[in-house]
Amino acid sequence: MLVAIISDTHRDYEVLNKIIYKVENCDYILHLGDNIEDLKYIKDRIYNKKIICIGVKGNCDYSNVIPSERVVDIEGYRIFMTHGHNYGVKIDTNYIKRRAFQLNCKICLYGHTHVFEINQSDGNYLINPGSPSIPRDSKRGVVFIEVHEGNISPYFIEI
Repeated sequence: MLVAIISDTHRDYEVLNKIIYKVENCDYILHLGDNIEDLKYIKDRIYNKKIICIGVKGNCDYSNVIPSERVVDIEGYRIFMTHGHNYGVKIDTNYIKRRAFQLNCKICLYGHTHVFEINQSDGNYLINPGSPSIPRDSKRGVVFIEVHEGNISPYFIEI
């Protein structure tokens, strides 16, 4: 099982077209907001129509239909997804980690900072894919989580 995590794409179609080639073999694509419409753009251009796309809205998204956070279950892993702006992630990640813990999630995904991060502590993961469009750390890419035989391996791929 392969999961792609993207965030903060900000309607950069040149970047979106590069992302399409990186994620076309995934089982899931998770978008963490700030131009959540970009998820539909990606999905509509991928040959593998079996990909499950799930997103949350960010501070630049104004949908009343798309939630600002979700909990999803993938291969037995509970995953908390949010953009992060409602949790003050630019200052501190303790609040968002507590929320994931309250929801009994082993994986916490967020965006908003435009800075890539993969942190693991006590079997729990805190992951931010950064921004492939407007990175604040010069890393343009996508985070993947590979789930195999009950183990997960998150990693970053540049685009």
